Amino acid sequence: MQKLNWQYKTSLEKVGLKIVKLLQSQGFAAFWVGGVVRDKLLGLRFTVTLPVKESVLRQTSDDTRGDNVKLSTNIDIATDATPDQIEKILNQAKIKVKPIGKQFGSILAIVNNWPIEITTFRAEGRYSDKRHPDQVTYIRTYIRDAERRDFTINALYFDPIKKQLFDPVGGLKDLKLKLLKFVGDPKKRIDEDALRMFRAVRFATELHFKLEKNSFAAIKTRAKYIQGVSGERIKAELDKILFSKNRADGIMLLDKVGLLKFIIPEFEPLKSFSHQSKNYHLEGSQFEHTLLVLKKIKESNLDLLYAILFHDIGKPQKAQKVLKKEGWVISTKGHADAGADIFLQFAKRLKFPKSNRDTIEWLIRNHMLMFDYLHMRPIKQIRLAEHPAFDLLMRHWHYDEAGTKRSKYADDHQRRYLRSRAIGLQLLDQLKQKQNLIKKLSSGELIMKYSNLKPGPSLGQKIEEVKVQIVLGKIKNGQELKYYLME
Repeated sequence: MQKLNWQYKTSLEKVGLKIVKLLQSQGFAAFWVGGVVRDKLLGLRFTVTLPVKESVLRQTSDDTRGDNVKLSTNIDIATDATPDQIEKILNQAKIKVKPIGKQFGSILAIVNNWPIEITTFRAEGRYSDKRHPDQVTYIRTYIRDAERRDFTINALYFDPIKKQLFDPVGGLKDLKLKLLKFVGDPKKRIDEDALRMFRAVRFATELHFKLEKNSFAAIKTRAKYIQGVSGERIKAELDKILFSKNRADGIMLLDKVGLLKFIIPEFEPLKSFSHQSKNYHLEGSQFEHTLLVLKKIKESNLDLLYAILFHDIGKPQKAQKVLKKEGWVISTKGHADAGADIFLQFAKRLKFPKSNRDTIEWLIRNHMLMFDYLHMRPIKQIRLAEHPAFDLLMRHWHYDEAGTKRSKYADDHQRRYLRSRAIGLQLLDQLKQKQNLIKKLSSGELIMKYSNLKPGPSLGQKIEEVKVQIVLGKIKNGQELKYYLME
């Protein structure tokens, strides 16, 4: 047992404290447990912005085992009160209750729109579905409750009234060692829920911890079981790895423990693929190039991150030997389209939302324009620049180039990229400045008024043509539009 000098400042902390007071006032033990305690001890900033709405609760509370599964906020409570007793106490205090996961011992309390998951101390039976226990037995002690949790650093129990910390499975030691370790037998923890393998990699990535050797070995021998986990759950963990500033290390760790080949099997050929050139992509294999680009990214746009992850995945499929000045090298013409198609299959498996899927596909399919955009006709350049994700494409080009090493004999590629990006950024700025003028003067009705065109393909082409002239500064007002169309 250890005392913690914890000052409760946020609204969420005060709500969590209120629930514990209610339970303890009725003679029950109650602790904060899991992520909130772990992050406090690690000195991570505990910040919450806005309460979540009930519609969000239904989406984020799909995993109700209570083994440190976070909702959109991060205070979970463990108690020896049964779910019925918890409900009764909360109802008497006029606190809204949702019995989400009640059959597994969990109750959701909602105070001022803050969700607090309260789970009864329990022992668990077999996990026939590899996700939920077949049988739950309520117990009186937190020490046994800790035995069924996932990782030692998530099995720390804190009494916010007495400000006392309890560490039944050695989580404090592992925190100090920066070690990610399963509670008890790692094989048993994984057999209960195969997603815990992915969660182990995700926590190790986010916290910059090392996987304990027995935990590493257990994942290595059981990696294939990840294939039985739903695409939605895998995506949720992969999203968090990509959001982490250590994302490249996370992808490498997924590969080292053997999970990556089951999650994204299309990545395997990238690990041994190179252009066999002395002039470009000198960073090594295309897998190494991808990791280097991921390291260069300084933002957390998930569409951009997935586009980068998949941008060169089509290269092995399109590989062809070609003779260049330096000799025989591997060309991958058409790999952008192949990569976009591979991503679409992956997105289908993991059930990406349509809007995200479409944006990521578009970015992958167009990422090689970084070398050809400068040669396009203005009308095509502007049409691309009007796409809602064009700004993301500019950033994609920037990071892709930052993660590429070339010899001085391949400087032409960099010159083409720099010119393409300069044109793209200039057009983005012009489109922004002239958006009102474009809206006003590229009206179909106005164009038909000054020309002999009728609704149809020809009118659509003329509208696009007028937009180009406005962006290029050749049409600045209605009078100039009239002259242009009459000519």
